[in-house]
Amino acid sequence: MKTFAIYNLKGGVGKTTSCVNLAYLAAKEGHHTLVWDIDPQGASTYILRQQRTSKIDKLLKLLSDKEEVVENVLETDYENLFVIPSNDNAGRLELLLTDLKKSKKRLKKSVSTLKGSFDYIFIDCPPNLNLLAENIFHTADFILVPIIPSTLSENAYDQVYAFLEKNGYDTRKLIPFFTLVDKRKKIHQQTIERFEATKRKILRSIIPYSSALERMSEEKAPVQQFSPNSLASSAYKNLWQELKWFKKFKMISIEHKKALPN
Repeated sequence: MKTFAIYNLKGGVGKTTSCVNLAYLAAKEGHHTLVWDIDPQGASTYILRQQRTSKIDKLLKLLSDKEEVVENVLETDYENLFVIPSNDNAGRLELLLTDLKKSKKRLKKSVSTLKGSFDYIFIDCPPNLNLLAENIFHTADFILVPIIPSTLSENAYDQVYAFLEKNGYDTRKLIPFFTLVDKRKKIHQQTIERFEATKRKILRSIIPYSSALERMSEEKAPVQQFSPNSLASSAYKNLWQELKWFKKFKMISIEHKKALPN
């Protein structure tokens, strides 16, 4: 089982669209795949046509009761794709975690209860750098960071990288890729070129700015379902293939110290 966290310190960078589309592609290949929506906005839950939960005791049990984790897994409209819906109280996770023992590893413990049931878990994460974020960093095998090509987005990535490095996390888990790219914009081209020249690694697949991605919330579906021939659909297929390459060679896992290619 491999766990992908879709994370960024900034909001509005395409975390949910990336989470849902990548999970859908994994499920379409026949892999048992779970989307765990821990973002208070619940966008992945909405797109996958599920209802948010509201009871705070359910949220607490997800972090402390392995039976509760399994009971909260729901089927979606797509074969092999499941979801744990967002909770209306997800914004209070920080406080709940503070009161629990080993508070930085509660999410990892909950995810571990699903081992054997799923091949892939995709976590749709809120844009925070707090105790919940540290749970995410402990839990994920890969931390996927969608970045809009702008100076502020690049700076946000640098902040996250510095946090991981300062606090002893494996920075090789961090995998950035560009989203919502408009190649007609000079600043987008310049940012991509600067990032690729100065950062050790970045996925080569680029997700374009696309009206098809904006339609996902209206269609309540992955882009491959209603616009399979769009540029966005093709871009996510390429991104998923590239991610599988990383996973296959285990180049950034904690257990394997092999260096990443430039």
